Amino acid sequence: MPARGPAHIRDGRPDLCPFAIPLGVVMLDATTKVLAAALASRGLATAVVVPSHNADFSLGLASAPFPITLALAGLGILSFGGYMAIQGIRGSVPRWVPGLVIGGAVANLLDRLIFGAVHDWLYLPKVAVNLADIAVIGGMIGYFLALLLPQKGPKVQA
Repeated sequence: MPARGPAHIRDGRPDLCPFAIPLGVVMLDATTKVLAAALASRGLATAVVVPSHNADFSLGLASAPFPITLALAGLGILSFGGYMAIQGIRGSVPRWVPGLVIGGAVANLLDRLIFGAVHDWLYLPKVAVNLADIAVIGGMIGYFLALLLPQKGPKVQA
């Protein structure tokens, strides 16, 4: 007898991928920030580990008052993150893509809520980033590649 129920539940178990990937990104981001602070306090890896507080958003390219920054970040997560999650459910993009974008955005939003600024630590020429930024960029690259490259297998109709 064929299994009944939503397509995202296999073998009677729910698909936890939409929750596990963002949670993993948030946890890894927090861990790398603690490790970066520990390395910096000991004077190790000073060429690439440069802890900084970034009150701006969009990799420091845009600035707004704190409440507006929080509101824009929250709206961005809800709107674009929700759109990407729907695309992942439909099979238009791999399910890890919205996971990386939402997880990275939530990690940076939590940093702002708790500390008032994002803790960047990896110094690259002209910009300092953190793991959450890298996750968002990786997810966006995956999103655009999914739009450009044909998907294998059937898409789920929602």
